[in-house]
Amino acid sequence: MEGPGADVLCAIREKVADRIGPNRYRTWFGGNTVLQLAGERLDVTVPNAFVGDWITSNFMTQLVEATRDVLGTEPRVEIRIDQTQHGRGADGPAQATLSRRASTEPPPADDPAQPGAGTSRRAAARPVLRGELESFVMGPSNELAFAMAAAVVRSPNGPFKHVVFHGGCGLGKTHLLQAICNGLTRRHPALQWYYLSGEEFTNEYIHALKAGRTDTFRARFRSVDVLVIDDIHFLANKTATQSEFLHTFDAIDASGKVVVLSSDCHPRHIATLSAPLVNRLIAATVVQIDPPDFATRREILRRRAAGMLCELPDEVLDYVARHITRNVRELEGALYKLAAYASLTKEPVRLDMVRAAVDEYTVAGQPPRSADIERVVALHFGVTREALHSASRDRVVTLARAIALYLIRKHTSLSFPEMGRALGNKQHSTVLMAVRRIQTLIDRDGAVAWKTSAGPREVPVRGLLEELERRLLRGPDGR
Repeated sequence: MEGPGADVLCAIREKVADRIGPNRYRTWFGGNTVLQLAGERLDVTVPNAFVGDWITSNFMTQLVEATRDVLGTEPRVEIRIDQTQHGRGADGPAQATLSRRASTEPPPADDPAQPGAGTSRRAAARPVLRGELESFVMGPSNELAFAMAAAVVRSPNGPFKHVVFHGGCGLGKTHLLQAICNGLTRRHPALQWYYLSGEEFTNEYIHALKAGRTDTFRARFRSVDVLVIDDIHFLANKTATQSEFLHTFDAIDASGKVVVLSSDCHPRHIATLSAPLVNRLIAATVVQIDPPDFATRREILRRRAAGMLCELPDEVLDYVARHITRNVRELEGALYKLAAYASLTKEPVRLDMVRAAVDEYTVAGQPPRSADIERVVALHFGVTREALHSASRDRVVTLARAIALYLIRKHTSLSFPEMGRALGNKQHSTVLMAVRRIQTLIDRDGAVAWKTSAGPREVPVRGLLEELERRLLRGPDGR
């Protein structure tokens, strides 16, 4: 940008940032969003339809007011989609033209397009939860999950009425669920939602049973517009609670309302979950969240540090992001430790300080998890995790399953029954035989053979296990 027009745009950007806050501004206007002036019209070019919809719905008033303050006249703001950005775009050019008055008018009290329309009820006062969509750092590992959460907030009466987010601990599932609730409160104030954990649902149901108040329990959960339950896998092994939740799910489904859930694994892989409930869950929109890549981890650290007013040099951000790879929770834990260390020593954060402070979080110091082992083994043998959990007797799948079970037994504290439940409810005897088979091959310095797309392959079992263990220690990025 050069010349007077550049100065005007800079002034508009500064006023927008002042109105919405620096973190939100960086998220939605600091990347590939471009502002241009054409007379009294401000063109906001965005990389995709999702960003355009979000800016239109949440920041149009601030854009109009900031532009009006700088130009001194009533402006027009248009949102345009640039399909060339990121190699993908919307189906066509989307535009939104709103005046200040149009952008600030409240929605009708009884919008027939919204759940609960035609009634005079208003949602009771609800707590503001911690998670916000604006503070969620999006990357390749969670982009679809983020878009799905935003779609539910934008249109709870839309096509995504039942959603299940699944992934390992500390990857952002709770953040997204809470962000959905907060977003619904702001955009659809008449809509009623209920947020709780799977453990809380279980405890409330047990209490209702003992108190003889199951009718009250059912009325509370089945009358909401949106039911949000975190850690639904907690219902595993709880037959009565599963049955009650299934009936609750069916009742909400029949009334055309919304259920959003999270789990630490795919619904198919939740141990001892009833078949009818599994069928309901896999019929929902099931979205996986994977561990963040390096760029996403670095951006998470940068944003969290900025929010804490903690200055971290680029080399420190790079080091922490490269060595702590499993989840966001560990990244934040390392950051808090660094901030506390710097505060106590009254010194700026240096790289040598970082190495000493974050050793406990690094992948090398952590035992692999069952899910990590399954992922690495499945990739090596060219099969899917679903195949490992299945009853398939294919020779490659059987070998991969036995190798995975052996490594899980060696590197985790799971018992044989727990291992069986983790890999598709396999019987204790099946798990025991698989582990013994691999141990016998090791004792005999034997080899394993299987067919690949490049032809038959045979390797010593000890060498195979050592290679898989090296990959596990390198973490999700293979670093």
